[in-house]
Formats: sequence, C-alpha cells, structure tokens
Amino acid sequence: MIIALVWTLLAASTVSGLLEIDRQETETKRLADDPNLEVAQSSANIAAKGTLSLDADNTDILPNAHNLQRELLPYIEERAVDIKKQLHRGTQSEERKREADAKHEHTIHLCQRDYKQPCPLGFKHIATSDGQHTCLPPQSYTGPCIGQELVYRFMPEEDKISWSINCLANWPCMRCRRRYSDICPEKWELDKHNTAGKLVCKASDEYQGPCKDDKISFIGYNIEMQKQWSQRCQAWWPCDSGTKHTVMPDADLPITLAATLYRITH
Repeated sequence: MIIALVWTLLAASTVSGLLEIDRQETETKRLADDPNLEVAQSSANIAAKGTLSLDADNTDILPNAHNLQRELLPYIEERAVDIKKQLHRGTQSEERKREADAKHEHTIHLCQRDYKQPCPLGFKHIATSDGQHTCLPPQSYTGPCIGQELVYRFMPEEDKISWSINCLANWPCMRCRRRYSDICPEKWELDKHNTAGKLVCKASDEYQGPCKDDKISFIGYNIEMQKQWSQRCQAWWPCDSGTKHTVMPDADLPITLAATLYRITH
C-alpha cells in the first residue's frame, strides 16, 4: 500500500514536472543558456512537490518514500531530457517540411507544366493488365509519398496538381515554340470596355494566378519581357500548332541534350 501511494505521488509529480518543462521550452533563451539548468530546476520542483505531498508526522512512511524518490529521480530526469529532445526534433522536422513545401510550390510555376503527360518528371509509366495506369518513382525520389504508387485513370489536371504539391514531384514542362505574336496569353482576353485605344488584356475567369486583378497591354513588349511576365504571373502564350516536340529546352533540366540542341539550332 505504501509503495502504491509513493508511485502515485511520483507519477503525479512527474506529469506536473513534464508539463512545466514543456512550458519553459519557450522561455529557455530568457532563463539560461544551459538547458541542464532548466531540467535541474524542474527536477527540484518534482522533488519539492513529492516531499510536500507526504505526511511529515508519519515517520514510518517518510524515510522510505524519500529513499525511493532519490533512487527514481535520476531516471525521471533522464526521461524528461529525452522528451525535450524528441519535442525539439519534432519541431525541426516540421520546419524542414514547411521549407521543402514552400520551395517546391515555387518550382511548380517555373514553367507551364504539361499535365497531359501521364506521370511526373522522372517517373516510369506502366499500363497494368486491369486497365489501370501506374507511375513508378525513380530511385532518386525522396518525397513524402515514397512507397506509394501513383495509380490513375483519366486523372484530371486538378488532381495532378494536388498530387504534385502534396508529394513534391513536378510534371514535365510544356516544351514548344510559343506564339508571342498573340495579343494576350492563354486564359487572358482583350478588355472590351477599355476606351483608351490600347489593346489591354485582362484575366478571364479561368485564370486564378497571382495577377488575376491586373490589366495590361503587351504592346511594346519584346519576347524576353513576355517570358519574364509569364513566370511572374504564371500565364503562358499558346504553343504554335505542330511545334511541340522533344527538342525543346526544359526548365527542369536545362543542360539536357534536347536543350543543348535547341540552343544550337535556334
């Protein structure tokens, strides 16, 4: 009965101490540079709370309880330090994941992605006997969906974009010669209400990029300026019909043989 009482008191004190450690985690820099000091303070609180919870007039219980507490206290301190380290590693892991997500979301819009292709860049397309289609990742893939097969059948573009964002794998860039002579890019249209006499483009309802509230005239823009605007606003001029082929530069792989041949011949 005495041992059970002591264990109950120690368990309560340990939980209270660990909660205090978690609260002090956010104040470590203000309290001290030495994390051991923080643990020592928390351990002292555990010991104090455990002692105060006992009946000081009962001489039969008090000595044994104190001896048991002194024996168990080092293990409690060690466990507290382990929990703090795990919390710290978990925080770092979440931060790395957020950074990776942000970097990948930026790379998606480096070019117009070709979602008519069945698989992400570098994935192997396999048609299965049951009529399904599977994309197997390359050995170099280390994203969060590793070990999961991408199985699809007539997968819509919206689902591919969502999968790309969640699994950190881009579809290939659209490779074609752009028709920069068009007045407006794809998903943009002439503003018929403009009375300034200029050919002004505005976003259609289909376009949901970062420049959807803009109105702009591309008169006087050269091709390089149009390319820069495309990357900033994630809107692209249409491909010339019949020019889509494999000998076009790819923003994902700028030093491939196809990109080199394109630069030589153009």
